[in-house]
Amino acid sequence: MADVKEIWQRLVAYAIFRWFLYFLGFVLFVLLMDNVIMPWYTHHGREINMPKVVEKKVDEAVSFLQNQGFNVIIADSVYDEHYEVGSVVEQMPLANSTVKIGRNVYLTVSIGEQPIVMPNLFSLSPRDAELTLRTYGLELETIMYAYNDLYPEGAVIAQSYPQGQKIKKGSRVRITVSLGEMPSQKTIPQLVGKSLSAARKQLELLGVSNIRVTYEENENMLPQTVLKQSLAAGAPIAEATEIELVVSKITESNGNE
Repeated sequence: MADVKEIWQRLVAYAIFRWFLYFLGFVLFVLLMDNVIMPWYTHHGREINMPKVVEKKVDEAVSFLQNQGFNVIIADSVYDEHYEVGSVVEQMPLANSTVKIGRNVYLTVSIGEQPIVMPNLFSLSPRDAELTLRTYGLELETIMYAYNDLYPEGAVIAQSYPQGQKIKKGSRVRITVSLGEMPSQKTIPQLVGKSLSAARKQLELLGVSNIRVTYEENENMLPQTVLKQSLAAGAPIAEATEIELVVSKITESNGNE
């Protein structure tokens, strides 16, 4: 009976010793984590001001931050006309904020200026086409003219960039304007009220190349507008037809008060 009691006491003592070892091991583990492992992992005590990488090229920014001990993540890319393509436009954490070495740094990168979607100019007048282009941040470069059976005179029938194409802001656009249906007989068209460029093109398409231009001051008409034509509308066009156009110009100041 004494032997059984002694064995039982030894088992209890052994169990208590084992639990003591487990407890001691746990305490040592906690102390190790709190004082060694976690400080090493989080670089406890190594806090710095976050360096600024905005405006730097992304490759340069990534290399710089990694050398400083940060983990870099390219979080997003955005259109931004104020930053070159491939430049950092935003960083998190913000520059000069207090951060720990080793943390994640999120960068947003510029993909340049947002392109303009080319509008549809067909059937518009040249003036309306120019105004439309301006509202989109585009410019009218040149106006060409052509006879066209499908569109009335003065309507845009072609544009140098197709509708829906993405183009750079400030791009210069060429348009072609209809002169109406090609006449069955070559006769002088009505040119008064048209721009000089439109009148020239229409005459050249009809085979009239001998065009003389004189200018006359006129406050009531836009500059470069045809005021008079030496041949009346409907006059037949011969091989050596010559025509004179009187065109408006801005009234010149004579210097008098």
